[in-house]
Amino acid sequence: MLRGWHPNSSAMQVGMRHITIGGRHSRGGFRQPLGKHPQVKQGTVEGVPRRIPGTTKVTYTNKKGRTFSFSVPVSELTHPQVTLESAAGTWREMDTSFCELGDIEDDMPSPVDECLRGGSSLDKRLIQEVRERFVSFCREYVLMDTSGMKSTILSTELNAGPDYEHYDRRLRRKRHWLAIRHRFEDVRYIIWPDVVEETARGDSAQADVSLTNPSLTAGEMLEALLWLDAASTFCVRKVHPSDLGDKSEFLPLDLQREVEVVACHARRDLNFFDPSATSLEQFTACAALCVNHRVPFSLFFPAQDVCGDASVSTGQCIVANAPSPHTALGAVRIMALISEGGGSDIGKTIMFSDAFGAVTRFGMLRGLSRVMSVEAFGCKDALENVNESELCIILHFCAEVREQNAAFFRRYEASEENSDPQQASFLAKYQQLSQIALARCKRLLYHPDSPRAQVMSEDGYIPLVELQRHAEGTNKGALIHYNLGIRSAQGMRRVALGAQSSARLAELVSRLEEASARVSGNTLVNDLVHHLSHKAAAGKMSLTLREVNTLLPLLSRMRRESPNGALDARFDRVFNAIDTAIGAAMRHNCTLDELLDLTEGLAACEMVPSALKQVEMVLIRSVMMHECSPMHLRRMLQAMFTLMRTSVPQVLLQSVASRVADYIKEASHMDSSSSNGGGDEKVKNHEECEQLLELLVALGKCAYGALPGLVTIYWEAQLIDSMQLNPRLRCSYASLLASAAFALKKHDKRAWEGLADESHRLFMEYTRCNKENDIGRFAECVTGLAVLTQIKDNTNSSDVAFLKEYLSATSLELKSCEVIRVQELTDLLGRTLEWSEALGVVAPDVVIQLEKALFVMLENVSHTAPGVGIPDELVTAACCLVDMSSASLELRKAAAGVVGGAIVHAEEALETLRSGAPTQVRPGHSFDVAALASAERENVYKNSILQYCAALQRSGMSTHVEELWS
Repeated sequence: MLRGWHPNSSAMQVGMRHITIGGRHSRGGFRQPLGKHPQVKQGTVEGVPRRIPGTTKVTYTNKKGRTFSFSVPVSELTHPQVTLESAAGTWREMDTSFCELGDIEDDMPSPVDECLRGGSSLDKRLIQEVRERFVSFCREYVLMDTSGMKSTILSTELNAGPDYEHYDRRLRRKRHWLAIRHRFEDVRYIIWPDVVEETARGDSAQADVSLTNPSLTAGEMLEALLWLDAASTFCVRKVHPSDLGDKSEFLPLDLQREVEVVACHARRDLNFFDPSATSLEQFTACAALCVNHRVPFSLFFPAQDVCGDASVSTGQCIVANAPSPHTALGAVRIMALISEGGGSDIGKTIMFSDAFGAVTRFGMLRGLSRVMSVEAFGCKDALENVNESELCIILHFCAEVREQNAAFFRRYEASEENSDPQQASFLAKYQQLSQIALARCKRLLYHPDSPRAQVMSEDGYIPLVELQRHAEGTNKGALIHYNLGIRSAQGMRRVALGAQSSARLAELVSRLEEASARVSGNTLVNDLVHHLSHKAAAGKMSLTLREVNTLLPLLSRMRRESPNGALDARFDRVFNAIDTAIGAAMRHNCTLDELLDLTEGLAACEMVPSALKQVEMVLIRSVMMHECSPMHLRRMLQAMFTLMRTSVPQVLLQSVASRVADYIKEASHMDSSSSNGGGDEKVKNHEECEQLLELLVALGKCAYGALPGLVTIYWEAQLIDSMQLNPRLRCSYASLLASAAFALKKHDKRAWEGLADESHRLFMEYTRCNKENDIGRFAECVTGLAVLTQIKDNTNSSDVAFLKEYLSATSLELKSCEVIRVQELTDLLGRTLEWSEALGVVAPDVVIQLEKALFVMLENVSHTAPGVGIPDELVTAACCLVDMSSASLELRKAAAGVVGGAIVHAEEALETLRSGAPTQVRPGHSFDVAALASAERENVYKNSILQYCAALQRSGMSTHVEELWS
């Protein structure tokens, strides 16, 4: 019924205008009378300063009569920016050549200026005053209140807003840093005299005087260097287009020379590292300076000391000379420095035993024992004030010590007693540290809201008073205790296991579990992974590519160790979070190593993410940008083959193949130019050619179509002596040559004959020298020789004898056979039976092992529950086995039983389909499409039944199946 019309009315009445919004009727027009604009409430302006230096008030009235007031810099009015923009709007250029300089073109006044201006001669008193004022200047910058500051100001922030509240403070901080950098160039040779260069010039007398009677002691030089290094750590870093200085002026300082000068003076001071209360802090500070500025820590010690040699790494020197820490946090600092000082070669730093478990470096053993002192870790509550990042440092230290000295720990655990008191003390301290670290990890994981999940600053330091004092010096109006909560004011902070710490702890606990049977960490690892997945699903944390690459190997290991070889449904949330994280990470730049680790982790877990296409695109881009070496390409292809088998994208394979062709050209050019070179160049070239060969093998596994041409180019280049290859590569190379010869038989006679001859020669050399125990190499050998027999049979009597011996001596383990796919194993059995018949070898051991592995696979399928479908690959393999008359009767009967079960299952499915039972139809499909799909499925089942029955009838095993059914 129409609104506005009444049935009693004789004519259509004109009703009021109505509009419908969301099913409800509302009156049209404006809520306010026309001509009066709706009122808009203005926000509070207490936070915006009324007077901003260097700006002026500008008013603007829009078309509707609204008036706006802005604080605009005067420089923008006197020198407006020139903005250029393309017609399509694809690019925009802004002229930032002008900047209001003010007094920024001159350095900020500093207390050091008066000393440098006033003193004509640098006496000892003046040098002391310069040092004190420079340290005070750096300290003021380090302790400056930076709350609310932003590092840069953009063109969009030039109106009145909260950002202008800190504009002058931010500008002052930038000028302060530039003044520190410029004054450092003035005082660096005054505070830290250049004794190293004087000694190098041969002016030994002056160097000795400066070292024996310096104006500043080593401790005073170190204090000034520490404050300067702290200021350099908090430097501005970000550069604005309006900054006049060079970009290098805003970057951290290079203090390598100053650290070496302090080390020279500390080496002469015998009491520099005295055993006092401050010795640990001084030792840690010097070690951190050496690690951060790439200076050998051994320079701080005399040459006659054990570690006074420049060839000794910084990590080894830290371990050998570390004092005994009194607190847990002091020990954590030393552990972190050991890891950073050792770098990628941390194994040599903390290794103190040989391959047999005997201690060979007692100095390292004593140093590690001092780091794990009883005073620091003797109490069970020693780690109550340790947060998650410090806990990761401790567990990383324990895992590295355990892994690098695994033989020592195994030897001790086997004997359970040790007569050496030093070794017994070390083992007791290590067990105590690892146990309390795992206990702390469990406390943070299982009781996140307990009072013990809150840590206090070291030594009970309460920062309220210090922060207030320094804030009043830099910003008079700041009141710290209004901005800090009571917990923060007391130095308390809550410890929470985030994404990075949870993934890192799970990895470290897993490493400890692998190294030690006594550490039961499997449950803890699972709980850490579940904790991370729950938090990620709830949106409390987001995973990055680093955490994903940490989790994937752990999930792969859990999957291998599970009874059924698969993870249960509890881990679905983890994989969903990982899937989301991969899709987000592919939108950003990631390093090549992270990308390869991701691909290998996905292959190990057999996880195909939804963002696999994005991963493929990033891989293709990295290949086409020439960012990958042959080793990187091989890792990439092996992981993609494991993940996708023969469905690896052809675009990726083609881009890799083009890079291989380029590498072959470069290697042939280098080989011709370095033929007269030294032995090192030849060895390096040989290794690169081996990597290219492994890359060709990986391309062959991925079923690259144009591989024969690439193999021919590699063979014609004669890059490598095939007899110098290791047996594994020799067999793979021979298999590649055989497949290339078979593909080129109809196209290039000269090429395929040469390839076949070379392949036959390599296969014969391989079979003569090896007693095979690798099923992969055996399959390559059997397949390659079968291919060569088809195209060119040049086997003589001596070769037949060697092949007989090779086939008889081959012994494969049942476990290695069960890993291979059933279809590949069936094909290998068929070729092996044909080969043994041709050579006259009766029932070799390798055939027995292959039949056992296939029998186990078939028996596992026969015991499945009724109604469960049999995989198509297994049924196809069973049909092939039924036709193998040379195979054992038991294996053929088991295969016939599988084929019979497949027939029964197909007939049941066909009856269900014909009975009109409801089937799952895709949404949006009409009845005719559903009928066509049903007819197609019916034809598939019919054809399958016919194929299976024909295979049984052809092999004569139908009677056996009928007996089973009866």
